[in-house]
Amino acid sequence: MNQKSIVIYKTWQINIPEDFIMQLGIQEGNTLSCLLEDNEIRLRPEKSDKDPIKYSTASATSLPHTTVSKHPTFQREFRIQCFGNMSVSRNGEQVIFQNKKAKELIAYLLCNGGGPIKNTALAEILWPDTPFTNAMDSLYKVNRYLRNLRMGEESFPIIMEHGEIYLDCRRLCCDLHEFEELYQQREHAEAWGAAVELYRGSVFYDEYYDWIAPYEAYYDIRFLEMTGFLITYYEQAGNRETADYYRLKQDR
Repeated sequence: MNQKSIVIYKTWQINIPEDFIMQLGIQEGNTLSCLLEDNEIRLRPEKSDKDPIKYSTASATSLPHTTVSKHPTFQREFRIQCFGNMSVSRNGEQVIFQNKKAKELIAYLLCNGGGPIKNTALAEILWPDTPFTNAMDSLYKVNRYLRNLRMGEESFPIIMEHGEIYLDCRRLCCDLHEFEELYQQREHAEAWGAAVELYRGSVFYDEYYDWIAPYEAYYDIRFLEMTGFLITYYEQAGNRETADYYRLKQDR
Protein backbone atom coordinates (compact mmCIF):
# COMPACT_ATOMS: atom_id res chain seq x y z
CA MET A 1 0.00 0.00 0.00
CA ASN A 2 2.94 2.32 -0.57
CA GLN A 3 1.97 5.76 -1.76
CA LYS A 4 -1.66 5.02 -0.86
CA SER A 5 -3.81 6.88 1.62
CA ILE A 6 -7.37 7.30 2.81
CA VAL A 7 -8.29 10.83 3.82
CA ILE A 8 -11.00 11.24 6.46
CA TYR A 9 -12.30 14.77 6.90
CA LYS A 10 -14.16 16.15 9.90
CA THR A 11 -17.40 15.71 8.00
CA TRP A 12 -16.57 11.97 7.74
CA GLN A 13 -16.23 12.11 4.00
CA ILE A 14 -13.93 9.25 3.01
CA ASN A 15 -11.95 9.24 -0.22
CA ILE A 16 -11.26 5.62 -1.19
CA PRO A 17 -8.59 4.83 -3.83
CA GLU A 18 -9.97 3.06 -6.89
CA ASP A 19 -8.06 -0.17 -6.21
CA PHE A 20 -9.70 -0.39 -2.76
CA ILE A 21 -13.12 0.10 -4.38
CA MET A 22 -12.38 -2.83 -6.72
CA GLN A 23 -11.29 -4.99 -3.77
CA LEU A 24 -14.45 -4.20 -1.83
CA GLY A 25 -16.69 -4.91 -4.83
CA ILE A 26 -18.72 -1.76 -4.21
CA GLN A 27 -20.51 0.51 -6.64
CA GLU A 28 -21.75 4.07 -6.71
CA GLY A 29 -24.59 4.51 -4.22
CA ASN A 30 -23.79 1.45 -2.08
CA THR A 31 -24.07 1.85 1.71
CA LEU A 32 -21.08 0.80 3.82
CA SER A 33 -20.71 0.12 7.52
CA CYS A 34 -17.41 1.16 9.13
CA LEU A 35 -15.58 -0.53 12.02
CA LEU A 36 -12.32 0.60 13.65
CA GLU A 37 -10.47 -2.44 15.02
CA ASP A 38 -6.78 -2.95 15.83
CA ASN A 39 -5.96 0.40 14.20
CA GLU A 40 -7.57 -0.77 10.97
CA ILE A 41 -10.61 0.72 9.30
CA ARG A 42 -12.86 -2.10 8.15
CA LEU A 43 -15.48 -1.26 5.54
CA ARG A 44 -18.31 -3.66 4.87
CA PRO A 45 -20.99 -3.29 2.16
CA GLU A 46 -24.40 -3.58 3.79
CA LYS A 47 -26.85 -6.14 2.45
CA SER A 48 -29.16 -4.98 -0.28
CA ASP A 49 -32.06 -6.76 -1.92
CA LYS A 50 -31.00 -5.15 -5.17
CA ASP A 51 -27.64 -6.89 -5.22
CA PRO A 52 -27.73 -10.15 -3.22
CA ILE A 53 -24.74 -11.76 -4.92
CA LYS A 54 -21.95 -9.16 -4.80
CA TYR A 55 -21.48 -8.96 -1.06
CA SER A 56 -17.97 -9.01 0.35
CA THR A 57 -15.88 -7.40 3.07
CA ALA A 58 -12.32 -6.14 3.20
CA SER A 59 -10.03 -4.25 5.50
CA ALA A 60 -8.96 -0.98 3.93
CA THR A 61 -5.41 -1.58 5.13
CA SER A 62 -5.23 -5.27 4.08
CA LEU A 63 -3.93 -6.97 0.98
CA PRO A 64 -6.54 -8.03 -1.61
CA HIS A 65 -6.40 -11.67 -0.52
CA THR A 66 -7.71 -10.85 2.95
CA THR A 67 -11.15 -10.26 1.48
CA VAL A 68 -13.90 -12.36 3.03
CA SER A 69 -17.18 -13.07 1.27
CA LYS A 70 -20.25 -13.41 3.48
CA HIS A 71 -23.17 -14.96 1.69
CA PRO A 72 -26.46 -16.62 2.64
CA THR A 73 -26.16 -20.29 3.57
CA PHE A 74 -28.89 -21.61 1.28
CA GLN A 75 -28.52 -23.34 -2.12
CA ARG A 76 -24.83 -24.09 -1.64
CA GLU A 77 -24.62 -27.17 -3.83
CA PHE A 78 -20.98 -26.55 -4.81
CA ARG A 79 -18.13 -27.31 -2.42
CA ILE A 80 -14.62 -26.06 -3.27
CA GLN A 81 -11.47 -27.13 -1.44
CA CYS A 82 -8.48 -24.83 -1.96
CA PHE A 83 -6.08 -25.90 0.79
CA GLY A 84 -3.77 -28.57 -0.57
CA ASN A 85 -5.11 -29.95 -3.84
CA MET A 86 -7.91 -27.99 -5.47
CA SER A 87 -11.15 -29.95 -5.52
CA VAL A 88 -14.60 -28.93 -6.76
CA SER A 89 -17.70 -31.01 -6.16
CA ARG A 90 -21.42 -30.57 -6.66
CA ASN A 91 -23.71 -32.40 -4.27
CA GLY A 92 -20.85 -34.77 -3.50
CA GLU A 93 -19.91 -35.51 -7.13
CA GLN A 94 -16.50 -34.40 -8.40
CA VAL A 95 -16.47 -31.69 -11.06
CA ILE A 96 -13.72 -32.24 -13.66
CA PHE A 97 -12.23 -29.25 -15.49
CA GLN A 98 -10.59 -29.99 -18.84
CA ASN A 99 -9.52 -26.35 -19.16
CA LYS A 100 -6.58 -25.43 -16.88
CA LYS A 101 -7.15 -21.70 -17.23
CA ALA A 102 -10.74 -22.20 -16.11
CA LYS A 103 -9.44 -23.68 -12.85
CA GLU A 104 -6.99 -20.80 -12.49
CA LEU A 105 -9.74 -18.22 -13.01
CA ILE A 106 -11.84 -19.88 -10.30
CA ALA A 107 -8.81 -20.07 -8.00
CA TYR A 108 -8.04 -16.37 -8.38
CA LEU A 109 -11.65 -15.34 -7.81
CA LEU A 110 -11.84 -17.50 -4.67
CA CYS A 111 -8.63 -15.98 -3.29
CA ASN A 112 -10.30 -12.61 -3.70
CA GLY A 113 -13.57 -13.43 -1.98
CA GLY A 114 -15.37 -14.52 -5.15
CA GLY A 115 -14.98 -11.15 -6.87
CA PRO A 116 -16.18 -9.11 -8.65
CA ILE A 117 -12.97 -8.32 -10.51
CA LYS A 118 -12.70 -6.32 -13.72
CA ASN A 119 -12.24 -8.32 -16.91
CA THR A 120 -9.24 -6.22 -17.92
CA ALA A 121 -7.45 -6.93 -14.63
CA LEU A 122 -8.12 -10.67 -14.89
CA ALA A 123 -6.84 -10.81 -18.45
CA GLU A 124 -3.56 -9.16 -17.43
CA ILE A 125 -3.15 -11.39 -14.35
CA LEU A 126 -3.95 -14.73 -16.00
CA TRP A 127 -2.19 -14.05 -19.33
CA PRO A 128 0.65 -11.69 -18.32
CA ASP A 129 2.84 -12.38 -21.37
CA THR A 130 0.04 -12.26 -23.95
CA PRO A 131 -0.98 -9.22 -26.01
CA PHE A 132 -3.95 -7.58 -24.31
CA THR A 133 -6.46 -8.23 -27.12
CA ASN A 134 -5.54 -11.92 -27.22
CA ALA A 135 -5.67 -12.13 -23.41
CA MET A 136 -9.19 -10.68 -23.36
CA ASP A 137 -10.26 -13.12 -26.07
CA SER A 138 -8.86 -16.00 -24.00
CA LEU A 139 -10.71 -14.75 -20.93
CA TYR A 140 -14.04 -14.70 -22.76
CA LYS A 141 -13.43 -18.23 -24.05
CA VAL A 142 -12.65 -19.49 -20.53
CA ASN A 143 -15.75 -17.83 -19.15
CA ARG A 144 -17.83 -19.37 -21.94
CA TYR A 145 -16.35 -22.78 -21.15
CA LEU A 146 -17.37 -22.45 -17.49
CA ARG A 147 -20.87 -21.21 -18.29
CA ASN A 148 -21.35 -24.12 -20.70
CA LEU A 149 -20.00 -26.68 -18.24
CA ARG A 150 -23.14 -28.64 -17.38
CA MET A 151 -23.73 -30.71 -14.26
CA GLY A 152 -27.13 -32.17 -14.91
CA GLU A 153 -29.32 -29.15 -15.49
CA GLU A 154 -26.98 -26.83 -13.56
CA SER A 155 -24.08 -24.73 -14.79
CA PHE A 156 -21.06 -23.54 -12.84
CA PRO A 157 -21.95 -20.45 -10.75
CA ILE A 158 -19.84 -17.85 -12.56
CA ILE A 159 -21.19 -14.55 -13.84
CA MET A 160 -19.75 -12.02 -16.30
CA GLU A 161 -21.54 -8.68 -16.51
CA HIS A 162 -20.82 -4.95 -16.53
CA GLY A 163 -17.17 -5.58 -17.35
CA GLU A 164 -16.62 -7.79 -14.30
CA ILE A 165 -16.50 -11.49 -13.44
CA TYR A 166 -17.58 -12.95 -10.12
CA LEU A 167 -18.86 -16.14 -8.54
CA ASP A 168 -22.43 -16.60 -7.34
CA CYS A 169 -21.30 -17.45 -3.81
CA ARG A 170 -24.88 -18.13 -2.72
CA ARG A 171 -24.44 -21.46 -4.47
CA LEU A 172 -21.04 -22.51 -3.15
CA CYS A 173 -18.99 -22.88 0.00
CA CYS A 174 -15.23 -22.63 0.07
CA ASP A 175 -12.69 -23.62 2.71
CA LEU A 176 -10.74 -20.36 2.21
CA HIS A 177 -13.75 -18.28 3.16
CA GLU A 178 -14.65 -20.52 6.10
CA PHE A 179 -11.03 -20.37 7.29
CA GLU A 180 -11.02 -16.57 7.17
CA GLU A 181 -14.34 -16.19 8.98
CA LEU A 182 -13.12 -18.49 11.75
CA TYR A 183 -9.80 -16.64 11.94
CA GLN A 184 -11.63 -13.36 12.53
CA GLN A 185 -12.90 -14.75 15.88
CA ARG A 186 -9.78 -13.48 17.61
CA GLU A 187 -8.02 -16.10 19.76
CA HIS A 188 -11.20 -18.15 20.16
CA ALA A 189 -9.90 -21.68 20.78
CA GLU A 190 -12.90 -23.52 19.33
CA ALA A 191 -13.10 -21.36 16.19
CA TRP A 192 -9.36 -21.42 15.61
CA GLY A 193 -9.30 -25.18 16.14
CA ALA A 194 -11.95 -25.54 13.43
CA ALA A 195 -9.96 -23.27 11.10
CA VAL A 196 -6.80 -25.34 11.62
CA GLU A 197 -8.70 -28.49 10.62
CA LEU A 198 -9.58 -26.88 7.29
CA TYR A 199 -5.90 -26.36 6.48
CA ARG A 200 -4.72 -29.37 4.45
CA GLY A 201 -1.57 -27.70 3.12
CA SER A 202 -0.66 -24.49 1.34
CA VAL A 203 -3.38 -23.03 -0.84
CA PHE A 204 -3.47 -24.71 -4.30
CA TYR A 205 -0.36 -26.68 -3.34
CA ASP A 206 -0.28 -28.66 -6.59
CA GLU A 207 -0.64 -25.64 -8.87
CA TYR A 208 2.06 -23.25 -10.07
CA TYR A 209 0.31 -19.96 -10.62
CA ASP A 210 2.45 -16.86 -11.13
CA TRP A 211 0.31 -14.84 -8.71
CA ILE A 212 -0.07 -17.42 -5.92
CA ALA A 213 2.92 -16.63 -3.64
CA PRO A 214 1.37 -13.81 -1.52
CA TYR A 215 -1.79 -15.85 -1.00
CA GLU A 216 0.21 -18.88 0.13
CA ALA A 217 2.09 -16.67 2.59
CA TYR A 218 -1.11 -15.06 3.89
CA TYR A 219 -2.80 -18.35 4.81
CA ASP A 220 0.39 -20.10 5.97
CA ILE A 221 1.15 -17.27 8.40
CA ARG A 222 -2.35 -17.39 9.83
CA PHE A 223 -2.19 -21.15 10.20
CA LEU A 224 1.07 -20.84 12.17
CA GLU A 225 -0.41 -18.05 14.27
CA MET A 226 -3.45 -20.13 15.19
CA THR A 227 -1.57 -23.35 15.92
CA GLY A 228 0.90 -21.40 18.05
CA PHE A 229 -1.95 -19.91 20.06
CA LEU A 230 -3.66 -23.29 20.46
CA ILE A 231 -0.44 -24.95 21.67
CA THR A 232 0.00 -22.29 24.34
CA TYR A 233 -3.70 -22.29 25.23
CA TYR A 234 -3.88 -26.03 25.87
CA GLU A 235 -0.52 -26.17 27.63
CA GLN A 236 -1.70 -23.52 30.06
CA ALA A 237 -4.94 -25.47 30.52
CA GLY A 238 -2.91 -28.57 31.44
CA ASN A 239 -4.05 -30.46 28.34
CA ARG A 240 -0.68 -31.62 27.00
CA GLU A 241 -2.21 -34.20 24.65
CA THR A 242 -4.16 -31.57 22.71
CA ALA A 243 -1.20 -29.19 22.77
CA ASP A 244 0.96 -31.94 21.24
CA TYR A 245 -1.72 -32.56 18.60
CA TYR A 246 -1.46 -28.97 17.38
CA ARG A 247 2.31 -29.05 17.67
CA LEU A 248 2.37 -32.01 15.27
CA LYS A 249 0.06 -30.15 12.89
CA GLN A 250 2.35 -27.14 12.98
CA ASP A 251 5.45 -29.23 12.25
CA ARG A 252 3.98 -31.18 9.32
